[in-house]
Amino acid sequence: MAEQRSFSWGRVARLFTPHRGRVALISVLVFGTAVLGVVNPLLIQVTFDDGLFPADGGDTDLQLVVVLCAVMLLVTLMSTVLGVVQTITTNRLGQDVLRDLRESLYRHLQNLPLSFYASSRTGDLQSRISSDVGGVQTAVTTTLSNILSNVVTLISAVVAMLILSVPLTLLSLATVPFFVVATRVVGRRREAFTA
Repeated sequence: MAEQRSFSWGRVARLFTPHRGRVALISVLVFGTAVLGVVNPLLIQVTFDDGLFPADGGDTDLQLVVVLCAVMLLVTLMSTVLGVVQTITTNRLGQDVLRDLRESLYRHLQNLPLSFYASSRTGDLQSRISSDVGGVQTAVTTTLSNILSNVVTLISAVVAMLILSVPLTLLSLATVPFFVVATRVVGRRREAFTA
């Protein structure tokens, strides 16, 4: 029976080491997309507070409203373009990492003794290789990018909320533990029903 290795972040990092330039680019794109996603709510506040309903009780400043709407449209377009570039870059990075992983796996299989192949069924071996590499592909192209994106989006959203209203932000954050507990309880019950 083959030795079972535990998960290692170091091994995952070594897969990405030859591609660190693209990893940095993806990180910048994720950060840029998250920051741009927070800009529009801030611009909406300015539109209402200064353009539509000025604090001094003056008339609506239509020129300011038009400029702010144009900026919001531009921000949305930039965010969309960055998102597309991020998706393409992430998928290409994932394909390249998988190619490297497959080549490494092939070299390893070439160096195994013949006794290994005599004691292993070929179909099981091929199935295992295909499913494991497919799982790695999903993790590389989707999961890692989503984790980074979600963390950056959460941080930028909290910052934007604090800028808009500190009391409402604190009230919103105070409810988070209740939702976490409820999610865990429902998740355990669902798991018990489906098991």
